[in-house]
Amino acid sequence: MLKILSLRDFDAPSFDESATVAFIENNLHYCDYQNLQDELQPFSRYLRKYPEVSIASDILATRETSRTVCADDLFLPVHDSIFKRLASIWREKGVAEVICLTASAEPEEVTTALHWIATRLKWALDLMEKGIYHREILPTSGSGSVVDVVQTRDWEISLIRCIAWHPHCARLAVVTRDDRIRIFSQGIKVVPILRHSAQKSVCCISWRPLAGKELAVACHAGVLVWTIEVGASSSLSHAVLLKQRNHVPVTHVTWHPQGDLLVSCSPADTSMMIWDTSRKEGVPLRRVGGGGLCFTRWSSCGSRLFSATCRNIFRVWNTGVATAWHADKWTVPNGRVAVACFGPNLTLLFASNEDPATIFSLPLQENIFDVKKPSLDDVKIAVPVIDLTKVNFACDDDYVTVGGRIIAMEWDPTGRYLAILFQTSPWIAVIKTKIGNLSRIVDVQPGCLIKGYCGELPTCIHFYQECQRDSNVVCLTIAWSSGRIQHFPIVEKENIPITDTSIYCNVRFL
Repeated sequence: MLKILSLRDFDAPSFDESATVAFIENNLHYCDYQNLQDELQPFSRYLRKYPEVSIASDILATRETSRTVCADDLFLPVHDSIFKRLASIWREKGVAEVICLTASAEPEEVTTALHWIATRLKWALDLMEKGIYHREILPTSGSGSVVDVVQTRDWEISLIRCIAWHPHCARLAVVTRDDRIRIFSQGIKVVPILRHSAQKSVCCISWRPLAGKELAVACHAGVLVWTIEVGASSSLSHAVLLKQRNHVPVTHVTWHPQGDLLVSCSPADTSMMIWDTSRKEGVPLRRVGGGGLCFTRWSSCGSRLFSATCRNIFRVWNTGVATAWHADKWTVPNGRVAVACFGPNLTLLFASNEDPATIFSLPLQENIFDVKKPSLDDVKIAVPVIDLTKVNFACDDDYVTVGGRIIAMEWDPTGRYLAILFQTSPWIAVIKTKIGNLSRIVDVQPGCLIKGYCGELPTCIHFYQECQRDSNVVCLTIAWSSGRIQHFPIVEKENIPITDTSIYCNVRFL
């Protein structure tokens, strides 16, 4: 029986003004701000492959300097007749889109009678779709609002809104409060800045796997897919806007591990969109129950897709190629699923937005070679593995609180370390995990607690993706409220080169 881990099992953290900078061979390393860039620090050699990133508030765009340059500005427009465009839309997207385009056109272009008919038909279509599937107005705060579902702490006022590592190289995308995206690459001094007139209220970004230069962006207008020319000026990069009626604002995007499909979701829409970006077409996957969708997650093998609704329902889709896509429906006792992530071997971890939170494990892998009779242990049930009840660590007259409601949770690609970001605590908890057969977690152990400098709060986290399972080093990247982006190395065992000169003497003598 797996023992449930509690935050009380962690060692008491340090209360001085130094920040936590590394976790090497189960030992925490601290450093003050003045010596952070010192190459003689024991953690510095683990950071040389990652780009240095720091965002200052004075580099954010002001209203006078925020004019955007889009790809459309670089080419002369082609003006087709309205009926030629209607015929093209009819062939590509069907009757519903023809009605929408006709209703949005000027009456003189399509005749007054045709415009009158189209506006009435569009009103009927919107009424029917909104009445069945769509939430008319999103709350500005509280449950179901954009601020509530995004996995960034203090998203509205945060200097850094989200970060994302490229899956195949040391390239980091950073979204700032002015909705601009900066691309930092190791060894490349030029930092491309991506900006678009439709790029407002960015909630999530995702690099396309098996493709070096494509980035999907979830924003208020829909999904922007950027093709980026790294090392050149931002004007050479261009974006395509994917949008669907009543599928706004988009709060989350994620690519299939093979890079061929893109999933987007919105808390105002019960459908998640499966996009074929090469065709610029989306297919809605619609299920009744649960309201709008908060976020989705692909498993590393691509055979499962997790989707969380704004209520207590979540679904795990089986996306295997042998059968049609189908979903298993689950519920949580209270609240909604706030965070979820897949590990190796189809291991799913999730937690609700209640306070205190509990992380559950749900094994999804089938043992197709086991011919024994099924037992109780073979039943798919969610098992509690980590209790995140708030714990106070005290020192003299000072104390710090760790735990509570979760904002974000990330699992490193090897499945050995789980990082947890809380809503009110200034500390990040890192937990050691071990996965056994049939995707079951067989061990959880306390790792470390990470803190920043005085006044800093963690806003978002992401593990470096290009990591081998047999590697001794895992890197967690943390964005702090000050604009500092920290690469936090977790080292299981240091590889120290042999420096004993007697060995070389013996070899030379022989």
